Amino acid sequence: MSRLYLYHQSKIKKILNLVIFCGLIILSRYFYIQVVNAQNFSKNILKKTEYSKQIQGERGKIYDRNGVLLAGNITKVDIWVNTNKEYDTGRIASFFYNYFDLDSISITKRLNSQKKNYLPFKKNIIPKNLEELIQKVSKIKGLHIDKHIQRFYPYEDICSQLIGFTNIEGVGKSGIELKLDKTLKGLERKEIFKKNINSKLINKDKEDFNVDLNGKDIYLTIDIELQIFLYEALLKGQVKSLAKSANGIIVDPSNGEVLAIAGTPSYNPNRYSNYDIGNYKNNVISKQYEPGSTIKVISIIDAINNLDRTMYFDCENGEYKIPNTNRTITDHEPYNKLTLDEILIHSSNVGIVKISNLLGQKKIYDSLKKFGLGHKTGIDLPGEETGKVRDLKSWSKTTHSVVSFGQELSITNMQLSMIYASIANNGYLLKPKIVKKIKSINNFSDFSDVQVVRKVMSKEDSKNIINILERAVFDGTGKNAIIDGYHIAGKTGTAEKFINGKYSKREFISSFASIFPSSEPQYVCIVSVDSPEYNKHWGNITAAPIVREVFIEMINNNFLIKNNDSI
Repeated sequence: MSRLYLYHQSKIKKILNLVIFCGLIILSRYFYIQVVNAQNFSKNILKKTEYSKQIQGERGKIYDRNGVLLAGNITKVDIWVNTNKEYDTGRIASFFYNYFDLDSISITKRLNSQKKNYLPFKKNIIPKNLEELIQKVSKIKGLHIDKHIQRFYPYEDICSQLIGFTNIEGVGKSGIELKLDKTLKGLERKEIFKKNINSKLINKDKEDFNVDLNGKDIYLTIDIELQIFLYEALLKGQVKSLAKSANGIIVDPSNGEVLAIAGTPSYNPNRYSNYDIGNYKNNVISKQYEPGSTIKVISIIDAINNLDRTMYFDCENGEYKIPNTNRTITDHEPYNKLTLDEILIHSSNVGIVKISNLLGQKKIYDSLKKFGLGHKTGIDLPGEETGKVRDLKSWSKTTHSVVSFGQELSITNMQLSMIYASIANNGYLLKPKIVKKIKSINNFSDFSDVQVVRKVMSKEDSKNIINILERAVFDGTGKNAIIDGYHIAGKTGTAEKFINGKYSKREFISSFASIFPSSEPQYVCIVSVDSPEYNKHWGNITAAPIVREVFIEMINNNFLIKNNDSI
């Protein structure tokens, strides 16, 4: 060995030992990372390079019977910067100037003066070209874009009480949105997204390709054109009569399909929080009221089957005290002797009371129940009320007399529409329908079958009642519904409201129940107006003109061509 090697031998050994020692440390550390703690380190790396997210399928859409969109989804975006991380000030300022015409100096000042993990510059934007915007943002360091889907209702007030709305979490809170929330709501799935060096997601398109998660689309039975006719006529009638509210329904009597259902005052579901909660209520199914004379048809049907149709009833010149009671019944006009038909045509309370006395309590009660009073119709909408018919055992000496002209019982216009539909379709009480079909990604579920609850009258009886109701329009209390050249059958109702334990002499529910055209029934329309101005409170003055306006719109827009299957 050379003298030089011997001189440095000890130093070389020390260096070798140091290298070996460092190598052992590195190897042990490598072994610890790769073997002992590999799983934890892998998780830490994935946290920095991957991002997991629950992807929610898009909520199903709602259409009318003809495929017109009533409730859909609109994509909005938020654009923001995390100023606690690196960002390109110049390009961000230039982007907002070029794309949104925002002052570059102000943008730069905000970026440099605020240190936040989330600093939004634009929120709830509806971009003209979403993909183009996403591409522009993705190329700018530090700039981020978030997409979120919001429910959108193009017809606003017109069918809001039917369709309802969803809250900010996308949960249905009223109407169809609530009743069929599970059907409309999309499914969820966990997706893994990759991050690049700037912590941006590089496979964010996964959010856009999950159609299998989307909720089902619902096609309703309503026709949006008829819905518009009804809503606008109701609003006009309510304003003109200074009423508290108005509501109405149009149904196809051959199959029970609801073609329009509306109420006023209404609300815009796109801004539902700006309205009183009472505006959300669908009064056609949720407002119980004493119907007044529109319910007289039930007693007249019984009378035709059990009494001599040619007999006359003494209507006492418009004032009659029920025997063995303190109750006096009055008519809006005095009549002496009237036949069964004329009692309905002229809407004589005295006459209908005398008919009910001959029919008896049990017959009156059984008929009310047979026509569905006191029971829900079963329509697929939330908040339906049953109406009320007291148990026969609790009836007083006068109950069977006054229920025959619509007092001491309550009903909804949905129930009333099914009663008049049974008159129009030869005697079948139907279950009403609001859903026509449901579409999933693979198929349609069709709900076009007719659901008959029971047979409530003969074909002959239905024809007889329609003829009488025609005369009630042309010769009786419904003259303001007349349209030259067309046959209309209908019955007015002017019911005193029961307030603070007694019947009001100033507040009324004014109604008109109708069948059109009565020569070949295609539509049943029911309208009620709550508390119109006194002297405008008669059903013929307030409600009948609303129905007439709806029918004129139908005529002018060729809605008398029938496309439905009859029973």
